[in-house]
Amino acid sequence: MGITLLASALGLPTTFPFSLVGAADGICFISGMPSVDADGSFASGTFEEETERAWRNVVSIADAAGYSVEEILYVQCLFGDIGDYSALNDWWRPSFPTSRRRRRASPFRRGPSRSGRRSSSRRSPGGEPGA
Repeated sequence: MGITLLASALGLPTTFPFSLVGAADGICFISGMPSVDADGSFASGTFEEETERAWRNVVSIADAAGYSVEEILYVQCLFGDIGDYSALNDWWRPSFPTSRRRRRASPFRRGPSRSGRRSSSRRSPGGEPGA
């Protein structure tokens, strides 16, 4: 079994310190991808704009690995503000009108968790959720 790792995709920088995708035996795992532009800077906007930009990045990464949107089975979404949950649903429904793709939506938390351990998530220099 060979493992394919890709560090670049159309419209994304080649400077990330991690692989954008890992694929083996027909299974593809895409790294977390926030709303970043072609130079890797966080591109802020409305919730809908950031969601659309992040999704375009995911689609570009999947395409670079030889996969299509139709082959995506599961998406994990992290929120800076869980109050945007209904906005995600508003974006999600027309994006996948003929299927009910699996999704997990969770609030992004920084700092001590309920167990007292710190979150391993990072924020980008602009203070927004990072990969």
